[in-house]
Amino acid sequence: MLVLSLIFQILIGIMNFLEYMLIGYIILGWFIFFGAIKNRDGALFRVYVFLMSKIEPLLAYIRRFLPTVAGLDFSPLVIFIALHFAKVIIVRLFLILAYG
Repeated sequence: MLVLSLIFQILIGIMNFLEYMLIGYIILGWFIFFGAIKNRDGALFRVYVFLMSKIEPLLAYIRRFLPTVAGLDFSPLVIFIALHFAKVIIVRLFLILAYG
């Protein structure tokens, strides 16, 4: 049971970390778009480029199936919803396996 609990905690932790990376990517993207981050050699821009290299392939996959609507990209929202449902399923699976 301890190993099972550890595995589920690691899975939930990875999903939470992915959500935080996605939030950081979105917020830094807004800052760059609106001109709050102008220095392309700064630390925040390097963080944005790192997050973009990790998050953009996942967003690109969702964008293949989901068109933009009036210039708005809903692929991050789809990822947030998918992560939420995955976490709910993992928690319920853990409760079923742990407590019968």
